[in-house]
Amino acid sequence: MLIRLLCIMILFSICRVLFYLFNQSFFPGVNLALAPRLFLGGLRFDLVAVLYVNILYIFLTLIPVTFKYRPIVQKFLDYLFIITNSIALLANCADFIYYRFTIKRSTWSVLQEFSHENNMHKLFGGFLVHYWYVALVWMLLVALVVYITRRWRVEPKPLRPAWQIFLIHSVLMTVAVFLFIGGVKGGFRHSTRPITLSNAGEYVERPKEMFIVLNTPFCIFKTLRRSDYQRAEYFKSEQEMNVVYSPIHTPEPNAPAFRPKNVVILIWESFGKEMVGTYNRDLENGTYKGYTPFIDSLMQHSRVHWYSFANGAKSIEAIPSVLTSIPGILEPFILTRYTDNKLPSLPEMLQAKGYHTSFFHGAPNGSMGFKAFTNLIGIKDYYGKTEYNNDADYDGIWGIWDEEFMQFWAKKLNSFQEPFLSTLFTVSSHDPFQIPARYKGKFPKGPLPIYETMGYTDNALRRFFDSVKDKPWFKNTLFVITADHSATFAHYPQYQTSVGNFSVPILFYAPGDGSPRDNIMTGTDSTRIVQQIDIMPSVLGYLHYDKPYFGFGKNIFGNPPINFAVNYDGAYQWFNGPYVLQFDGRKTVGLYKYQEDKLLKNNLAGSIPEVQGPMELQVKAFIQQYSNRMLDDRLTVTP
Repeated sequence: MLIRLLCIMILFSICRVLFYLFNQSFFPGVNLALAPRLFLGGLRFDLVAVLYVNILYIFLTLIPVTFKYRPIVQKFLDYLFIITNSIALLANCADFIYYRFTIKRSTWSVLQEFSHENNMHKLFGGFLVHYWYVALVWMLLVALVVYITRRWRVEPKPLRPAWQIFLIHSVLMTVAVFLFIGGVKGGFRHSTRPITLSNAGEYVERPKEMFIVLNTPFCIFKTLRRSDYQRAEYFKSEQEMNVVYSPIHTPEPNAPAFRPKNVVILIWESFGKEMVGTYNRDLENGTYKGYTPFIDSLMQHSRVHWYSFANGAKSIEAIPSVLTSIPGILEPFILTRYTDNKLPSLPEMLQAKGYHTSFFHGAPNGSMGFKAFTNLIGIKDYYGKTEYNNDADYDGIWGIWDEEFMQFWAKKLNSFQEPFLSTLFTVSSHDPFQIPARYKGKFPKGPLPIYETMGYTDNALRRFFDSVKDKPWFKNTLFVITADHSATFAHYPQYQTSVGNFSVPILFYAPGDGSPRDNIMTGTDSTRIVQQIDIMPSVLGYLHYDKPYFGFGKNIFGNPPINFAVNYDGAYQWFNGPYVLQFDGRKTVGLYKYQEDKLLKNNLAGSIPEVQGPMELQVKAFIQQYSNRMLDDRLTVTP
């Protein structure tokens, strides 16, 4: 048993090496000096995972009875060992690729996330075909597990009295239980707390390197029954905390009357800044044009912020961020138990003002849990693949092609009574990055396959605007265009960092507001930061919403007290002006002047206390507001 478990530990280490090799562009700071610490530190987490995975096998092997020596029982134990460890290795192998999409190790929430999909066989089949080499690696690892099982087998029953076997194995089992508890706990001291994901921070120089130290089975086990948030006590009183940061928004004195303009929001799958030429004029010696010419043209007539960020790295984190101003911290909000709380909701606030509300997603209805969540936040009408009702335009994996579904969206918008709030979530720019056959060769391919699909969806958006620009409601509408998250498998180094991984466009376009009276809607802002959770407060600010409301973001059309953004990448990332602070919940682990130091090579932590001190207070206030309000169900403004 010990030899078998040791061999599985070796296979876990091999998986760690392969995980790094498949994703080394995400870890530019890892060198020969740091690597041994990361990989040796990982053994501690591998031990916990191997013990959890094999808990039943260990128990049945050591149980002090003699019938376990029977051939049928030994065969069962062999199959149990092979199957459980093969599944664990599959989880590790899946993250060779899936990490690129989420920039974190998979947790229990991933299984919850995909539980909403009714086309899992197509998704899984597509994964096997597209990433066949990962499937091959896994099969080789399984073959090694089978070899290990056959090479080291239990010998026949010892020729001694049964009572001696019982006594000896009782002692062995007692020792094994003691060692097992110490192994999964991470130590034998009374003061040792059970090892968690954050303990990986002991071995790294940068927070995201924790995902090299960790392994996927460990992350799944440790998030299986987690309560998500712990009560924070950085500040003694709420009044003291509110002075630093408060999520309560109140109308500005003497503000103009509420104006019931339409609001149309587009959330674009994997739409990272790297794809847009206007954001990257310095790339390729100034010759870079990007892959979204229509967006480039629209930016000339929109309110654009040079530094704009997603608040999460998964699709399911975008809708709460955009429509409720709740970011995904630690885990996607949709998958936590706190969705039962009374939630802030842009749709509900505007519905109370007489708005019609709708949500469009071309995937099979229920995909990603979007239909359930949009219903939870009060959206009246949901339009998915079922409502589209024409499988001839189905891409065969994710949903209706973006071009056809946006035309469907345009027709529905024309039928809605004003004012309306409508949101669409695209699907086509998703792995395996297919486009309709009629467009093959039309859009530049670039160094990564996603770029061609970006050109396709950009063209689909152009056709959408062509269809609606002459409609009566068009000039009475605020358009907001953003991404669910960036395409984290980026090509250029500045988009492979902890900052670049969250860099997404956020555009505000109001075609009817071109007069000098309302010039806040044009031009590029290189000083104020914007993030997804700012969209709800900014829309309400633009409409001159006249009631207090709750939102973790800020109104960029007003005068927010903190110029901030926040996301989580193994540590809290708190942006304030030109700096980003990385905070692990206890201490600062990184401070970078990210607007100049684009590759995050110069860690300023500890060297500029006049910057670090206030930023630490701000992120602590945010964490305490977020965690404690989640726990206490205080996410709205009480009358």
